[in-house]
Amino acid sequence: MVDTTCPVNGQSRHGDSAGIDLCGKGLEGSGVPVLLLSPYAPRPVDPGRNSLRRLPVGIFSSSSPLSRRSMLGLMALPLLAAKPPHPAKGTADTTVVLVTDYATPQLAANAAVNKRLRFPAGRTYTVSDLLIPAGCYVEGNGAILRTPDSSTTDSSDDGILVVGGNNVTIDGLEFDGNIQNQDGTWNQHRHQVRVHGNYSNVLVKDCTFSNIIGDGVYINVGSGGNTGHTIEVRDCTFTAANNNRNGVSVTSGTNVHVHHNTFTNMARPDMPGAIDIERNSVTDVIADILIEYNTITRAALSGTGSRYGILAAMFNCVGTNIVFRNNNVSGAGLSAACLIIGDNSGTLNASTVTVTGNTFHDAGGAGVELNYGIRPDITDNQFTNLSPGILNYNSFLGNTSGNTFTNVVPQIS
Repeated sequence: MVDTTCPVNGQSRHGDSAGIDLCGKGLEGSGVPVLLLSPYAPRPVDPGRNSLRRLPVGIFSSSSPLSRRSMLGLMALPLLAAKPPHPAKGTADTTVVLVTDYATPQLAANAAVNKRLRFPAGRTYTVSDLLIPAGCYVEGNGAILRTPDSSTTDSSDDGILVVGGNNVTIDGLEFDGNIQNQDGTWNQHRHQVRVHGNYSNVLVKDCTFSNIIGDGVYINVGSGGNTGHTIEVRDCTFTAANNNRNGVSVTSGTNVHVHHNTFTNMARPDMPGAIDIERNSVTDVIADILIEYNTITRAALSGTGSRYGILAAMFNCVGTNIVFRNNNVSGAGLSAACLIIGDNSGTLNASTVTVTGNTFHDAGGAGVELNYGIRPDITDNQFTNLSPGILNYNSFLGNTSGNTFTNVVPQIS
């Protein structure tokens, strides 16, 4: 036993041969943190006791007491602590389905009901009728979905991707119709995105459509009078070589919004155009259709045929609240920038169609063409370098206020 003065607080201390401080309140009483020497640190010692605890043999063992300098050096050592355990591995995100985890994109999609289906960037998949289930958000990441080579027949009626339920989003995919590798066979019913069924809340956004065979996006929902649908196509790019059917088709639907898209060289000479609103059957409903802020161009073409930018064909049906506004439509390859058709029976078609705020220019024909028994409102549009501005063939004019005509002769024919 060695009886000396504590170098920290000046109190009398007792120590063993290892020099471990047992004075009064020791280091703890001085305000200096107590060293925790794990795993060899001794338990705290009652300062009123003369009993001693000896450390196991190790780096702090000694046959003589520590000097003041040694004690201060010991105090400067970092506290020793048990090594923290490795963090637990994070649990898998069960809300995301990775296409790369499955043998085929369809198997991945089957597992993505009410989940996110994530495609890898830079990959190309050859698919047909890839069915996307209800509640699925498709993260395209620029992956390419392509129609198989030599797969078009006279009876083809399909899509690269098919929406199969409500609440589906298609985001950031590239669609390649591969029309150049179909052995010269063409069929207007081969689409890239097919929305066909009684579905609601479907969004197609930020996608690219090229080498289209039939339609880029085909929409047929709301048959039988259902008015609860919301279908949206926005911020997409559609490119063809004047050899497809349409960019976007709406053959039946309510609450359809097509906006901020770009269409280039859409449609064969015997097909409608970039955006076609046209029913399939007498039970189809076309209502609350808004087409806005789209840019449509078509290069000059040789040969004959009717080619249009935006088309509303209301024959044998009544469309309600169809609005074309703030679109920019041009191109020498267009027979007319916009075509609206009613009934050729001579009876006035009661469809409500509004054409407003658009810029129609440099087309190969009229800005707006009216055919047969329909009375749209055509207001506040800009007509430039056209002949004529508005062509009225066996139809009627509604409100035509606010239009401006530059280098247009005649303005209305």
